[in-house]
Amino acid sequence: MKKLGIACWTIGQHAQKNIIPAIKRCDSVELIGAYTRNEAILGAVCSQTGCKRYADEQELLSDSAVGLVYLSSPTGVHYEQIKKCITAKKSVLVEKTALTSADQVDELLEMARANEVLVMEAFMYRFHSQFKALQELLDFNRYGEIVRIECEFGFPHLPKNDIRYSKVLEGGALYDAGAYTLSAARILLGCNPKVEWAHVLFSKEFEVDVGGHAILSNDINQIAICNWRFGASYINQIRIWLERGHLLVERAFSKPDSFDSQITIKNNGALIEKINCGPDNHFVEMFNYASELISLSEFEIEYRHMADQVDLLGSVLNFKEGR
Repeated sequence: MKKLGIACWTIGQHAQKNIIPAIKRCDSVELIGAYTRNEAILGAVCSQTGCKRYADEQELLSDSAVGLVYLSSPTGVHYEQIKKCITAKKSVLVEKTALTSADQVDELLEMARANEVLVMEAFMYRFHSQFKALQELLDFNRYGEIVRIECEFGFPHLPKNDIRYSKVLEGGALYDAGAYTLSAARILLGCNPKVEWAHVLFSKEFEVDVGGHAILSNDINQIAICNWRFGASYINQIRIWLERGHLLVERAFSKPDSFDSQITIKNNGALIEKINCGPDNHFVEMFNYASELISLSEFEIEYRHMADQVDLLGSVLNFKEGR
């Protein structure tokens, strides 16, 4: 089977550490070329991988060998980049948070449908064997119905010059760590959950938000509590209270491919089951999934994920007490 050609547009630490190595390991995709304004990084990546070195974005977008563009850029520049990719009839896999405006999402998805290309937000955790096992366990109600879901992601402050602290680039904890927790809660609750309460935390020390909390509910009165934070001790987990047990998913959102992942279930404090999910590379699995969707021209499921996610982010950010 012919591999899908990929080009990387913008190459930061994440792309160098995770994305490009995953592409090189993937059986369904092939790294065709790369472009970033940092000449030193671009030269090093192209030399190490043997891929094309594009002189500019137009050369990348004009390459007929490229069917998918990976955008590893800050949120604040995504709208223009995605629009250019769609216009060039290239599918797009874009770092979270993809977009922060529902109007922009609606506009770009309408363009994507007209040009028959995929636009997908790169929440890689969805494709890990651990999260798939979690969904299967909940789907079959092995321990009864959900009582409460808790999704938590936070870590100590990064250097102040990190793009996550840039207001103009639409940084902030909500669009970074918070986006993971809300995405998982939305998927596990099903459909479009309602925001019952939310609070986004700001600090005078930074120009962006540094944390937040949200309570979501679905139509059958199941709830999810989401907590996210910059500048706190590291946490990265999903906990679920079920009718007949308590479930813990450690390293739920971000983990190295060497991590031996598990799901543990306890009842009355006693361990009743440990599901071994093993090591997995969720980036490789994400690329395999995107490649399959493109080969089948099945895009609507990811369009819906993107639209639902931006709606949820907006509801959390704009929540008002007593409305």
